[in-house]
Amino acid sequence: MKKNYYLWIDMNANKSRITNLRLLEKVLDRAVESGFESVVVGSKNIAGFGIYHSNIVNHYGLVNQTFSIEKDYLQMMIEEGHKRGLKVYAAIDVFSEGKRDDPSPLSPGYQNPSWQTHMYGLDQQDGVQIRPIADMKEVQAVESTDDFHDVFVNPVHEEVQEYELSVIQEIIQNYSLDGIVLDRVRFIGLGSDFSEYTREKFENYIGHSVKKWPEDIYQLHRINGVVEVKEYGYLFEAWLTFRSKVIKDFIFQVRSLIQRLNKNIELIDYTGSWYPEYYGTGANWASKNYIPTTHYPWVGPEYAKTGYAEDIDGLLSGFYYHEVTEEEIVKKGKAAYWHSVEGSARIANEVVQGVTPVIGSLFVLQYKDNPKQFKKAIDMCFKKSDGCMIFDLCYIEDYDWWKICKR
Repeated sequence: MKKNYYLWIDMNANKSRITNLRLLEKVLDRAVESGFESVVVGSKNIAGFGIYHSNIVNHYGLVNQTFSIEKDYLQMMIEEGHKRGLKVYAAIDVFSEGKRDDPSPLSPGYQNPSWQTHMYGLDQQDGVQIRPIADMKEVQAVESTDDFHDVFVNPVHEEVQEYELSVIQEIIQNYSLDGIVLDRVRFIGLGSDFSEYTREKFENYIGHSVKKWPEDIYQLHRINGVVEVKEYGYLFEAWLTFRSKVIKDFIFQVRSLIQRLNKNIELIDYTGSWYPEYYGTGANWASKNYIPTTHYPWVGPEYAKTGYAEDIDGLLSGFYYHEVTEEEIVKKGKAAYWHSVEGSARIANEVVQGVTPVIGSLFVLQYKDNPKQFKKAIDMCFKKSDGCMIFDLCYIEDYDWWKICKR
C-alpha cells in the first residue's frame, strides 16, 4: 500500500508565505523536492475566520491586515499546488468559533452567544457553576484538550450543526480540492456541554428526566487546587455514549453531504492518538467493531456503535510525543507505552482495526534542537502507520529542516 506524506500549512503561522506568491512558490517547490505529496491548508481557523471568498465565513483579512479581503488564498494554494502535482486539502476547524484571549465580535462564537458550549465547573468557593465558555472567570472545570483557550460552540446544538455543515458544503462546492481535513470535531473536554439545551436533548435520548443535574453525570471536588472528578454518576456511561453519538452523526452528515454533491474528494479527520483519554472529547474515532472495555471499563456495546472510522477516508492521528520508541518510554520510567510515536501507532491501529488509513502526525516543535530525533520520528511514522503528516511548515522553514524531511 502506498504511504502518503502531508505538510500542514497553518494560516497564521505562515501568513507571509501564504500572502506572498514568490515565497509560496518557493516553499511548495521545496515541499515537492522533499517528497511531500500533499499539503493541508488551514482554511477556516479556530476563531472562525477563513482565507477564501465566502458568503458565510468572515475573511481573515478583517482582523489580520497581512491578508487582503480581496484575495482568495485558498484558490491560490490550490492552483499553485496542483501545478506541482501536489494534492491540496482544506483544513477546517469545526466546533471552535472564537478565542478567549483575543476575542473578536466577528467570531461566530461571540456573534451567537447561545451557541457557546456551557462548562460545568467549581468556583473559588467550590460551588457548582455551569457557564458559557467565554465566561469562565474564576471557575475551573476538569482538564480539557485545549485548556479552554478556544471558544467552542456546542456540537449538540442544531443551529451550530447547520452552520458548520453550510461552511463545509460551500468549500466543497466552490473549490477543486482533493479533500477536506476536519479538526476539532469534538467537545472541548469532559466539562462540556452542560447547557439546558443539551440537558433536554440528553433527557430525550435516555427517555426520562435527570433529577440531579449535573451530579447524576459526575461530581467534582478540588484536590491540591485542581478540580477533578470525585464520583461518576449512574448516567455517566449513557452520557459518554450520547456525546459520542452526536459526533458520529455529524461525521456521517458530512459523509452524506459529499455523496449528495457527487464530489470525488477525501474526508479526513484529525484527532489525537491518546485513545485511553479521548472519551472526554466525545470523538470515538475507533472502528464501530471496537469495544474499548480495556480503556473504558464503564462503557459497552452501545458506545462501540458510535465509532466512526468506517465513515472517513483517513485519520490524521497526532503522535505528539518526543519519545519515538516504546523502549525509550520504558527507560524513562513512564508507564503508558502510547506516550511514544511507536506506541501511538500501535494503539491507533488497534482501535481503528484497519478500516481506514492511519497517518502518524508529528508536532515539529517537540523536536526543537534535536533533528536526529525528528528524523527518527518521521521514519517511525512511515514504518508503523500509513504515512506521515508534518505540523507545521513554519517550523521546517525556521529550523531549515527540509533535508531532514526528505524521502
